[in-house]
Amino acid sequence: MWRLLGKSFHLWPKWLVKLITRSHSKLIKFNHTKIGNFILGGNILLLETEGIKSKKIRKVPLTYTEIKGGYLVAASYGGRDQSPSWYYNIQKNEAFVTVDNERNKVTYEIVKKNEAEYFWKKLIEIYPTFKLYRNRTDREIPLIKLIKV
Repeated sequence: MWRLLGKSFHLWPKWLVKLITRSHSKLIKFNHTKIGNFILGGNILLLETEGIKSKKIRKVPLTYTEIKGGYLVAASYGGRDQSPSWYYNIQKNEAFVTVDNERNKVTYEIVKKNEAEYFWKKLIEIYPTFKLYRNRTDREIPLIKLIKV
């Protein structure tokens, strides 16, 4: 279901993005059930950070692919022209990732430009809509390695 809705994500007002994100975060515990896989799809992790301004815990479901030592995600924000808040939060505060009901502290590494195409191919294999997101914006969408501590 989310795989279908993701194609129109860039059209959603910010209040709807926040509402859907909160709902998905609550559903993440079902991610490995038939219900969860239908609603969220596979390869969804839950990124947990502290908001820079709000100081509140923020939880965001993200599509990922596994890499050596952790996970690869894209700060795509549905192809919008700005990066999502979580991208800035991980740079200022500690972060945690939950995958398969296992929570780990992670550090981040922004993928270098000369490695980007290799990693984009890996993400697009998991979620082809990333190709649409890349074409939709003029900004270079950051790819982030979330490395388990």
